[in-house]
Amino acid sequence: MRLELVAWDDPDATALRTAQQAELRARYGDDDIGHAMTGDSIVAMVVLRVDGEAVACGALRDASDELGPGTGELKRMYVRPEHRGRGLSPRVLTALEEEAARRGLDRLVLETGVLQPEAIGLYLAAGYRPVESYGEYVGVVESRCFAKRLLPRVSVERVDWEHPDAVALRRAMVAELAPLYPEHADDAVGTAARLADDQGTAGSTTFLLRRDGEPVGCATRRDAAASWGPGTAELKRVYVVPSARGRGLSRRLVGLVEVDARARGATRVVLDTGIRQPAALELYLSQGYRPVAPPADAWPVLPVSLWLARDL
Repeated sequence: MRLELVAWDDPDATALRTAQQAELRARYGDDDIGHAMTGDSIVAMVVLRVDGEAVACGALRDASDELGPGTGELKRMYVRPEHRGRGLSPRVLTALEEEAARRGLDRLVLETGVLQPEAIGLYLAAGYRPVESYGEYVGVVESRCFAKRLLPRVSVERVDWEHPDAVALRRAMVAELAPLYPEHADDAVGTAARLADDQGTAGSTTFLLRRDGEPVGCATRRDAAASWGPGTAELKRVYVVPSARGRGLSRRLVGLVEVDARARGATRVVLDTGIRQPAALELYLSQGYRPVAPPADAWPVLPVSLWLARDL
């Protein structure tokens, strides 16, 4: 099995969506309300292949303008009949949820119908719960709408590298990691100050997360073309305070950096992490990052680092 992000007008994705609409027409006796939708607001189209054959799909729409900041909508979830009962729908659903998190979306909504109990069962099992009908589905008697909050309610700010809350978070990060890396004997404050001087100047954007007004996480994107080549951005200083961990905030920060990098024309994101940070390594691997060789001038001075990259 292989999951792929494809363009909305990808031929296999188009064929799957056409098959889905034909099945809905047969079940309900009429076209689906949204049968004429285009890919204008779609931010991700996922196709699942089995032995090379495209057998399932799903799409993610950014609905922030209509349904509130951070809201995405699931569309065109479909598995070909002959491949049902094999757990493919949850795979597609998970992939779309992960893509939503990458893009900073923290709530997903969807619509399905009363004559699709298998779909309703899928969404309920995945943690979606009924909500009032929204948008074009208001007053449609056969429609049922569901929603799920992916991440805690947090606010996102773009700030300067030198923003005091971002500096404080990076200092907390260095203080936490210092015991793991006695090779770097600088005191935590001195190390954080040095990092602030030499890591945030090259066309950087820092993201700051707040929960109830309190800063709980940060990450920075900086231009890395000089070291890694054109079209490369670097992910730096991802940190979430211990009390806010386990809620998907690190994943959200990585996603925000990737979206910002893509918007600025980057085609790849690189990073380095320490060999004694298994949780960080697992985070990056789960996000699709893979080991790469570092620039020639990097590895001799960082004997406890690993370098990873992901194509956007």
